Amino acid sequence: MATAGTEKVNNDEKDVKGEPPLPGQALSPGRDGKEDWIGRQLRRVFDDALNEPLPDDIMSLLERIDDNSGERSKSGE
Repeated sequence: MATAGTEKVNNDEKDVKGEPPLPGQALSPGRDGKEDWIGRQLRRVFDDALNEPLPDDIMSLLERIDDNSGERSKSGE
């Protein structure tokens, strides 16, 4: 049974390395499930990161950039 799991991983690695599937070869039925799971996990991680507040020094820098942009547009640059 462990051998089958190893073979499946090896087949998936070949796909990742960019080897084209053979003509008429269907994707393994579990592949879509894996991609969905990976997508959910990535969204969970990045959603958490999006909800984190920006550090004060970054906010200060962004405010200075906005101030400089406003001054340039008023002076006609």
